[in-house]
Amino acid sequence: MKTGFMDKIKPLRYLSNADFFPLLSNGEVKLYLLLLINASAVDTIEKISLKQIKKAEGKMPSPSELKAIMTSLERYGLAVMERVTEWPTGKLVFRLKRPVKCVTGVNKKGRGRKNDRKTNMSKL
Repeated sequence: MKTGFMDKIKPLRYLSNADFFPLLSNGEVKLYLLLLINASAVDTIEKISLKQIKKAEGKMPSPSELKAIMTSLERYGLAVMERVTEWPTGKLVFRLKRPVKCVTGVNKKGRGRKNDRKTNMSKL
């Protein structure tokens, strides 16, 4: 049995302040919220029923639609789809990823700043 609570405010703050946030579709944001709500920890294998996703979306996304949404969430470092069991009655097996804040910039000569780095948001 899973114990403890994951701080879910920090990932939401990170997401709302991320440069890519306006690029996410409503379906991507909605699915990420569902995954976050159902997750007990970051970097842990989790499951959510496809029935629950269908209820939130109003319809069952096709396997290719679900894969495209999860690919987008992975591209932005939010979640990874591990697999889907028994379409359409099974579960989506996923992992939330620890957000990584990219601190980058370009100076007037077109080169990156001296102190460019990736900062791991390890306090989630």
